Amino acid sequence: MSKNYVCNGAEIECALCSNPKGNLMVTSNQIKVQGKICATDADNQKPNLIFKGNCSKSPNSALPCISVITLGSWENTADTLIQGNKALLENSIIMCNYGGVPIKITDDLQINIPSQLLPVVAPVAAPSEEPKIVKLEWKSNKETEKDG
Repeated sequence: MSKNYVCNGAEIECALCSNPKGNLMVTSNQIKVQGKICATDADNQKPNLIFKGNCSKSPNSALPCISVITLGSWENTADTLIQGNKALLENSIIMCNYGGVPIKITDDLQINIPSQLLPVVAPVAAPSEEPKIVKLEWKSNKETEKDG
C-alpha cells in the first residue's frame, strides 16, 4: 500500500505536550510535492518540530516543549532519496528522547485529489441519414375466393 509523502507544515502530535498538536517545519531542502516542500529524515532538529505547550515530563510541567525536546532519528521513512536524505511518509515517527514517547504525523498535508478529471463517454452510433420508407406492401391473411 502506498503512503503519502509529508509536506512542510504537516501536523504532528506529542502525547506529553500540554498542547499536543504541533507542526513540522522543513529546513532540509527545497524539493516540492504538490507545490509544498517535502520533508526528509534530516528534519530532526529543534527548529523542525514546533510545539506551543509545556512538557509534562519537565519539573512541574513548567518547561516549554521547544526548550527540552531532544530528538532521535526518524523511523518508517521512504526509500526515496531527496538530496541524499530519505523522504518522510505519513506513518513516519520520531522519538523524543526527553519524554520517551514517539512523535507522530497526524496530517501529512498531501492532497489526494486528482488534478484533472476526464469524462467517461461511451461511444454512441449516430444514424448517417434520416430513415425513409423504401417500399410498402399490403398482405392479407385471408385466402382469395375462387369462383367456380
